Order: sequence, then C-alpha cells, then structure tokens
Amino acid sequence: MKIIKTLLILLTVTMFSCDSNDDEVTPDPVDPSTTLDGFTYHENNVNPTFYETSNAYIEIDEDNDDAYPLAPDYYGFFFLNGRLLDNDADVNGTSDEVLLSVNTTQFVVLSIDVAVNPSLQTGIPPTAGNTYVASSNDSNVVTDLQVGSSSPQTFINIDGTNVEFGEGNETNSTIYSPATLGHSVTINAINIDTVNPTNSTIDVDYTFVNTSGELISGHYEGTLGVFED
Repeated sequence: MKIIKTLLILLTVTMFSCDSNDDEVTPDPVDPSTTLDGFTYHENNVNPTFYETSNAYIEIDEDNDDAYPLAPDYYGFFFLNGRLLDNDADVNGTSDEVLLSVNTTQFVVLSIDVAVNPSLQTGIPPTAGNTYVASSNDSNVVTDLQVGSSSPQTFINIDGTNVEFGEGNETNSTIYSPATLGHSVTINAINIDTVNPTNSTIDVDYTFVNTSGELISGHYEGTLGVFED
C-alpha cells in the first residue's frame, strides 16, 4: 500500500534504474589521494582501519504496520563498495531481500525506524540538518564480505556494463553485530532529482557501535540510489 503518495512519487524508480550510483568516491580536500567515502572501524576504540564505500542507497518501506499511517515503517540506509539491487522479483530464484554485485566486500546497513524518530512520523522524509536514531534491528556492518554467483548467473546492465549480482555469503565474512544503542544517521545534504534520478545525491555521516562497544564511524558524499520495499 503506497501511503505517502507525494513521497513515493518523488522517489519511485524501477528495479533497473534505482542504482543511481557511479562508483566514484569523494577525495579528501587535504589529501586527494585518499577518499572521504567509507567507514572507520576503531578497534578497541584506539586503532582505526578505514574501509572505502563508493555507493549509497535508501530503501523506503511502503508497508503500514506501525502506528503512523502517514509514514513508511522505516528507511534503510546502505553504504557499500559495490552495487545493490532490489530483489522483490526474486531474480533467478534468489531469496535475499537485496542482491549485491559480486565485487562487494564492504557493506553497511542502518535502519531508521519511524516509530523512534518523531520528525518522520507525519510523513516528512529524512531531510538535511537532522540526525536520526538507527535501530539495532536490521542494522549491521560487514567487512571481507563474499558474494556468491547465483545459478543461473544474474547480470544487469548498468551504464552500458553488464554487472553480475549474487547473494552475500556471511560464512567467511567479518560481521560486526550491533549494540543496543549508539547508531545514528546525520544528513548534511540531500537532493532527489525526479527528472533524472541518476543525479540524486546525499551527504551523510553515520555511527555504529558493535557489541564490544567499538565505534564504527562513516561518511558518504555522492550519488544516491533509491528503491521501495
């Protein structure tokens, strides 16, 4: 049920056009040889390790299962160094909610539940200048991710290139499970281009705390993909 017609018209894109990313990263203005797009894992909250993420996506939940009928139940923010594909169609028999390009090794998802963010409860979407509390449910950080090919293989044409997608395999990955609190998304700027969705952009900072109390902090500034769940 599409309950926020203005918002969903604003953000509606097809499964194939929702990518809206370009795999380009934002260089650090002080040291252009490095990038600002990625997250830093602060091991023992002392030793920092940086992981690059060149793409970002927002997932809009179109269900109406909570107490706020004017708004989606949640917004999911994804940051990764590969591509993401909405898998509502269960492409080639795959069952994951989203598919990832097989070159993806870094992956972050932060779920913004409308129920705990009052400014979203009237249907106003995430906007610049606001910080939103991210839920420990459905939020995660993964490094050294392995994405397996589907059978038959799944290729989607993106900007003239056939990109292979598959399902993430967590067996040999490093997974940072979320603590109960400490996760947030701060939107510095956001622009959704309804005429040419590939021009949509976002500037965002985020935090994540794992079950060991270690901070993972991230930043992304660049093009944005949007899809509905």
